[in-house]
Amino acid sequence: MAGERTLAGRYELVRFVGRGGMGEVWEARDRLIERRVAVKLLLHRGGDAHEAELFFREARTAGALHHPGVVTVHDLGQDPVDGTLFLVMEYVQGRDLGRRLVEDGMPPVAVAVEWAERVATALAAAHDAGVVHRDLKPSNLMLTPEGRLVVLDFGIARFVGSAHKPSKVMGTFAYMAPERFREEPGDGRSDLYALGCVLYELLTGDVPFRADGPLAVMNAHLHMPPTRPGARRQGVPPALDALVLALLAKEPRDRPDTAREVRRRLRALLAAGPAGPAPGLADLPTQTAPVPRPVADPPPPGPIDPAPSGGDGGQDDHGSTSRRRFLWIAAGAVAAVGTGGGIAAVAYRNRKQWPFHAPGVLYGGPTVVDGVVYVGSASGDNTLYALDAATCATKWTFAPGGGFAAAPAVVAGTVYAASTDGSLYALDAATGTRNWTYTAGGALHTSPFVAHGVVYVNSWDSKIHAVNAADGTGKWTHSFNGRRSAPVVAGGVVYVAGIMPGMGIRALDAADGTEKWTYRTTELATFDSAPSVVDGMVYIGDSEGHFHALDAASGSKKWDSLIDRAIFSSPVVANGVAYAYGGNNQLYAINTANGVAKWTAATVPTNDNTSSPAVADGLVYFGSGTDFYAFNAVTGAKKWSITSKDASFAVPTVAGRVVYVAGGSDRTLYALDASTGETAA
Repeated sequence: MAGERTLAGRYELVRFVGRGGMGEVWEARDRLIERRVAVKLLLHRGGDAHEAELFFREARTAGALHHPGVVTVHDLGQDPVDGTLFLVMEYVQGRDLGRRLVEDGMPPVAVAVEWAERVATALAAAHDAGVVHRDLKPSNLMLTPEGRLVVLDFGIARFVGSAHKPSKVMGTFAYMAPERFREEPGDGRSDLYALGCVLYELLTGDVPFRADGPLAVMNAHLHMPPTRPGARRQGVPPALDALVLALLAKEPRDRPDTAREVRRRLRALLAAGPAGPAPGLADLPTQTAPVPRPVADPPPPGPIDPAPSGGDGGQDDHGSTSRRRFLWIAAGAVAAVGTGGGIAAVAYRNRKQWPFHAPGVLYGGPTVVDGVVYVGSASGDNTLYALDAATCATKWTFAPGGGFAAAPAVVAGTVYAASTDGSLYALDAATGTRNWTYTAGGALHTSPFVAHGVVYVNSWDSKIHAVNAADGTGKWTHSFNGRRSAPVVAGGVVYVAGIMPGMGIRALDAADGTEKWTYRTTELATFDSAPSVVDGMVYIGDSEGHFHALDAASGSKKWDSLIDRAIFSSPVVANGVAYAYGGNNQLYAINTANGVAKWTAATVPTNDNTSSPAVADGLVYFGSGTDFYAFNAVTGAKKWSITSKDASFAVPTVAGRVVYVAGGSDRTLYALDASTGETAA
């Protein structure tokens, strides 16, 4: 069927992806505008008119939701040839939480809470629009490599105002609220019960009620009290136990009233840190062993959002790297790194085979995906390396001639690497075989940023290039009046910052490169790093020490806060806090709601390279010249630090219990214990 069927003369089915909710999901090609999409086909059952009506209701419901945590719907229709009903959505790639549990095991407690908070945020938006999901489960929660969580398949959602007693029970028994078994219509609190089931599974590795047969599962949901998660996993804080049990209350009136209230309580847990009598979320143990899944709910593959993987960097004409240009590299590596998969404990146990010593200087940060570390060198051997994350063994190398000054992007089994020889390379992630080459003209000192099947990269001749990820053909090129920072793509918009006075920040339409808006500060202000775009806001610091928060859609300023004499690094935003480095040798934690600094942490004064931070499991990891630090993300207290006299540390990548960081000029890639900083000599 693949490649042989085209719906409505427009959507060519390419590859079967899986089944979910009410239909089949296919990867497809939109012939009209030449983009990859996901198409959902209604599974016919004798031309059931009610089923068709429900399908279109799904399409209109999902299409009315516009939120980063909900998959975007492009089109819907009925094929005139055979009457097939179809829904066209954005095609995105990644792993759902069900597969992640099977392949990686339980996440750290803080990570489970953060994922639940993102789901609650998306549910709050849906419930505000009058939409109930009704089939929330791990296989409908898709996680991108950069950490965006997307809720899929509002396949049996109904507008609350038109909810009625259903003629049949729809959903997945392991996550279904008791009122649904009683054939009551339910409301948003039914979704909160399902969220409680999902969070319970993330914390314990199993669903709240496991029984033999669907009737036994139904009876358990209706009558059996759940065991608190803390009784099944050591270290779960009592406040988290209480929230999960409240979500799993048998009667809707005994649950939290709204998803917004659940989000508030989850955020409070994340913000609490290690304070108080209960263990802090940052200090709780990580389990990596695979866990069982309910047989009735196998996690199918599905489309999710691609990882924004971007960054930039610069090397001068003499092969040395200036402070500002190193920061471009560092800022890009923040977005380019991956979270890896199932390697944390293995990599730590085998760290004695680390570090890795390269013949060339390692300017860019590493990218870690699926147990492989990808890192490039320059000013030496000009080689891209793929290393086994556990053993440090070289899997393959690629040396085209030019160097690699920034971290590569790895998406859907392909490595996208930008070279100083002016070429963008697409390589098979498993073998290093070249798939295609795009010639940009000017040298490429930036990490590629991959979004929605397009690779975005800046060239040294003041241009940004949009390239088809599938075949390397150019889509568009936009010229600037000076060099720009790394491109960052979010919500169909490309954001770049100017590194020369008065150039400001520019937002471009990702589809064609046309300008949407420009934001400028003073005539003398420059931006030494790429912006961060989170939840519809753009965050960035400038050379005059101001930290800016802008509306991503319009470029209008939300607030502008004087933080330091200069902000050097690209900010990293997590849990409502932006972490960035300033010219007073201080790492700042800035409240994204108002721009007020929550805390500062002093680093050793340096005139050398300074990287952008990374945040994981309640810690902020940061390199400043020859020193590398781990700070508590809530308090700013230093947990550990290491020094390498010849290093100029780049942006780190955190995969489970291991921090991978390039020492830059010391030509060494380190694998550090995330808790202690311990490494092999």
